[in-house]
Amino acid sequence: VVHPGVDLAAFAPTPRARVRRALGLPDDAHVLLFAGRLQPLKAPDVVLRTARALLDRSPALARRLVVVVAGGQSGDGPDQPRALRELAARLGLGDVVRFEPALPRDELARWYAASSVVCVPSYSESFGLVALEAQACGTPVVATAVGGLPTAVRDGRTGRLVRSHDPYEWARAIEELLSSPTRLELMGRRGVRHAATLGWDRTAHE
Repeated sequence: VVHPGVDLAAFAPTPRARVRRALGLPDDAHVLLFAGRLQPLKAPDVVLRTARALLDRSPALARRLVVVVAGGQSGDGPDQPRALRELAARLGLGDVVRFEPALPRDELARWYAASSVVCVPSYSESFGLVALEAQACGTPVVATAVGGLPTAVRDGRTGRLVRSHDPYEWARAIEELLSSPTRLELMGRRGVRHAATLGWDRTAHE
């Protein structure tokens, strides 16, 4: 089995403070990013429900929490972007959630680098390149333990794997990371090293 690779030239660490200023994000924000196709399989709604659970557990987070949902409609069917906006409103997250369209790679790399945690709550993933791209940019990942994600994410070292889609379980995993900036930074550095072992040069060689 030869795994897909990450483009290490496109996805690399960038100083967080600099990209946050460019994207209009506060320096001290806790930024959670979902990036991908807006479809039920990718479970972007879990990120919104997790944000609500985080605020229920720690109301003081409201001042610093920013949830970014980046992506566009995928295929035919219900209007997912609209449904997610409506869900965010019902959950009382209007001041917390920021929606972005599907992004080109250079913009996506900036969002990865600007984030505190990248969330990959998919119900199924053949591999999970979003998780690997985020780690290449130095950002820890919280993901469901499905498909190839246990290979893409080193649980406890470069991020956390969650074995359900329960928002409160997700909130506990994310809260654990956000409460320790030192650990978050260490995971980010480990993620860069891990992603470097899964670049396209190695994939091509194998």
